[in-house]
Amino acid sequence: MFSISSSTGVLACVVFLFQASCARHYHAQGIVLSVDPPNRTITISHRAIPGYMEAMAMPFRAEESQDLSRLTPGSRIGFQLKVTRQTATIRHIRVEQIAATDVTLPKPEGQVSIGGTVPDFTLTDQDGHAVALSGFRGKLVAVDFIYTRCPLPNVCPILSANFARLQKRFGAKVTLLSITLDPQYDTPQVLADYARRWRADSRNWHFLTGSGDEIRKVAGHFGVIYWPEEGAITHTSSTAIIDADGRLAAMVEGSSFTSQQLIDLVQSLCGKS
Repeated sequence: MFSISSSTGVLACVVFLFQASCARHYHAQGIVLSVDPPNRTITISHRAIPGYMEAMAMPFRAEESQDLSRLTPGSRIGFQLKVTRQTATIRHIRVEQIAATDVTLPKPEGQVSIGGTVPDFTLTDQDGHAVALSGFRGKLVAVDFIYTRCPLPNVCPILSANFARLQKRFGAKVTLLSITLDPQYDTPQVLADYARRWRADSRNWHFLTGSGDEIRKVAGHFGVIYWPEEGAITHTSSTAIIDADGRLAAMVEGSSFTSQQLIDLVQSLCGKS
């Protein structure tokens, strides 16, 4: 028969062994900053993981069973974080797709893949100046697509707010190009008024317009498609980062990522440019 003291000791030992062998699992979401397949490491800017850690950017080791081939900078992913007393690894990695509409979407023409060179284009900015993508070689360039009459507060205004934070954080280190999807309405003067709302520095943040054909061609390079619908413009959203050599370095789909995640992504690419 066990005494109280001996049974307590056995119970404590069992609890210790259970804690040592039992893993904790957390569901998480984030944006991929970089992938190192040989070392099975993914650097992720993740949202807060309830009960475990605050939002931050950090490297994680992926379990051997995970396929990393689909992950590129800017990929939005969900994953499970497995934590034991000795290690922390991620598994069940899935690339999150933007919710489809009930409309069959045409395939963008001329879409550039990650690592591919973005074709040069020239559009007109809010000051009426011609702006060519090739003029920013040697610098990191961020590109998004907006329109000034956008009625949805969680789309174009969020994208512009993200760029405002990039401007504040990086200044002249990063060139920002916001291209309108409504060129008939968004003249340079209209874009200049919109730029003032966001306190845009026209030396580094250009709001661009052009002909309908020019805009559609450029949008296609970044996988963006759009069409008029009931007085508004329905469109997909993509935020792209182009490296100093003019290659597409990262692509983030949608608008529901945080501005800090975008900052983390740009910061991770700044060191490579």
